[in-house]
Amino acid sequence: MTTDSKMQILKTALNMFLRSSYKEVSLSDIVREVGLTKGAFYHYYRSKEQVFEEATRYFYNHVAIMDYKKFPRTSLKDFYLAYLEKMQDSPEGIDNPDTGNTNVFIFISEAIRHVPDFFEIHFAQKKKECWAWAEIIGIAKQKKEIKTTLPDDHIAMLFLNVSDGIAMNSALSRRNMEEAKLEVKRDWDNLYSMLTK
Repeated sequence: MTTDSKMQILKTALNMFLRSSYKEVSLSDIVREVGLTKGAFYHYYRSKEQVFEEATRYFYNHVAIMDYKKFPRTSLKDFYLAYLEKMQDSPEGIDNPDTGNTNVFIFISEAIRHVPDFFEIHFAQKKKECWAWAEIIGIAKQKKEIKTTLPDDHIAMLFLNVSDGIAMNSALSRRNMEEAKLEVKRDWDNLYSMLTK
């Protein structure tokens, strides 16, 4: 057994939880999908609950959050265009939430019920996102790219809330995520236009 096996279990389980639901995915389903014995599974995880908790942490630390250090610092517009482009990428071995084969909102609602420190995990990720956006917004103000007296973190939350709202509405209406990305771009372009006037 190696740590590769543990990661294989984790990624396989995460994909299954994203495609189905916590209730619908059994421990036997995970074991069968990974191709290990139950004994091998128990070498790494005590239960389905434990693998779900770790899958939730993995989702927030590697799927839902981006490596903002790799985004351009040339302008706010370059930053958000890079963000939109990166939205299509998922870590190796993880289904892309934008393909329509997953339902992130069901996954998150189940994590709220089954992961004791879910809100700490969720808000820590939101804080990192807000900080990265606020940083580029501060740079854009210094370069006089945008003209506003609104606080940097308030503008950051406007960008993030627009994308979160569109993503949620798209999931609820079962719209194509490509359409949702175009809508996010349109609204971010409009917000950017207002900030540059």
